[in-house]
Amino acid sequence: MRTCFTVIARVIATIFAVFFVITSILAILLTTIDRQMLNASLYKEALEEQQIYERLPAILGKTITSTVSFDPCAGNPLACEDISPELKTCFQQAVGDERYITIAGGNDQPTGAEQGQIQACVDQYGLPDKTVNLGGPGGQGGMPPFIGNLSSSDWETLIKLILPPQELQSMVEGALDQFFSYLNGKTNTVKLPMIQIREHLSGPKGTEFIKQLLHAQPDCTAEELARINVGLGSGETIFCNPPDDETLSRMLPDFQEQLDSVIMDMPDEAILIKPPAAGPPNPGSGPFGADPIASIRTIRLIMRVSPLLPLAFLLLVTLFAVRSIKSWMRWWGIPIFVSGMLALGLGISALTVFATAWSMFVVPSIPPYLPVDITGIGQELLGSVVRSISSGIVLQAIILVAFGLAAWVGSIFLKTKNQLVVPVPPSTPVP
Repeated sequence: MRTCFTVIARVIATIFAVFFVITSILAILLTTIDRQMLNASLYKEALEEQQIYERLPAILGKTITSTVSFDPCAGNPLACEDISPELKTCFQQAVGDERYITIAGGNDQPTGAEQGQIQACVDQYGLPDKTVNLGGPGGQGGMPPFIGNLSSSDWETLIKLILPPQELQSMVEGALDQFFSYLNGKTNTVKLPMIQIREHLSGPKGTEFIKQLLHAQPDCTAEELARINVGLGSGETIFCNPPDDETLSRMLPDFQEQLDSVIMDMPDEAILIKPPAAGPPNPGSGPFGADPIASIRTIRLIMRVSPLLPLAFLLLVTLFAVRSIKSWMRWWGIPIFVSGMLALGLGISALTVFATAWSMFVVPSIPPYLPVDITGIGQELLGSVVRSISSGIVLQAIILVAFGLAAWVGSIFLKTKNQLVVPVPPSTPVP
């Protein structure tokens, strides 16, 4: 009877040991995320490690020029907006209604035969001349023409004038500190200072900004030069590249006047996250309910106390199975060793899993007008974050493996009280 109860107790202890392994891995993951991923220093180090502040002006320059010059109709005519009803009808008749919806939505590529049928429709009805409009739909009130004349190197120079890398780093790191203080409940808003940008635009760098903007434009025509020499009205400007410094000096006051009016309208701080309104929060429909920040803080509290759950399972294992120091070392050592090995495998494979997930889920959803450089930068930046998190998991896993293996191996060599050495009686001498 006693043997039966012992077997049942060991089976229950084994079940609790399995639960300990599962929950300990989750606890390692959650505590590492709470300690590192929800910490501003992780992202500061990743941004500095990848030299984002020095590379960001060039990245933004390429992104802006690529976005401005992107023609959505060129890559996939079926996805082109504002096409004529005749062209749309031709597309639907050529590939069928179902294939039209699939291809237009970007879920599949047309076959060779479908490409020929689509091109025949395009040749017959033509495509609208469309580019991405940054200012508004339908081309109304959209991007000024002089913006399209700026190359990526021009944008890089302009961005460096108003946001040098050192000041950009200070602004970003300050915003990160505020954001994570906001998550921790230490502040109720996140702001981005704009005073440095205003100072640069109102000083000598503002004049250099205007000169760089004008030199990137086409050369002034004879008609434009005549209007500039006569004198422009208040608020009137001509965007062209002046032939000499004298013409440039005549153009600068008008541009400086408009730039000063823009500077006056700029706030001292840009509010990224507004303080909550007075009164009860509005009912929310998202996964975090009416008060997302309170929900996030509750989740962080759960992350911090998550190690208590595997500890409880370990105590239950002790209650049902441990009867001596030897059994304690074995019943604790084996589960801890297994959980450490699994966590070690998780930490080592994190980068491989991240690379696979990036190629399978992120790359297909990247807009086609974004340059390859910016997607590569995003992968490097997130890869650096994943690498830091995986390092924390690996460190904890090694500690568990070392402790569990030491206890397990030590239990093999430890003798219990019942294992006594019985002396062999001397044999009777033969006469």
